[in-house]
Amino acid sequence: MRPETEAERAARHAATIQAFRALVDPAHPPREPFVLEQHFYAAEGGDVDGLAAALEERGFKVESLVYDPDNADRAWRLVAVRLELLEERRLLAVSDELDALARRFDVIYDGWLTHVPD
Repeated sequence: MRPETEAERAARHAATIQAFRALVDPAHPPREPFVLEQHFYAAEGGDVDGLAAALEERGFKVESLVYDPDNADRAWRLVAVRLELLEERRLLAVSDELDALARRFDVIYDGWLTHVPD
């Protein structure tokens, strides 16, 4: 898979920051870690098993791995979870790490999700 362009990285960072700021006050982030879902998808040629193993080596738990033969661009969907602190810089670093890791396995990193109680 081709390397990420600066424009793609900037767009991913902007989406990460927007999602973070929609969930928490950046000036007062929560002190406790939250379970973050990390989402990935791949076409038929992607090595999702290799990605799953690499994620587990990094402390993630693969929560789901789903195959949908009717969706050629997203035939495989993988969700991995890990406790993370909700800090903007930390989330950007994790996003960079997971995007680069996914590209090694010809998989697309689709971002993160969590639930922050009011």
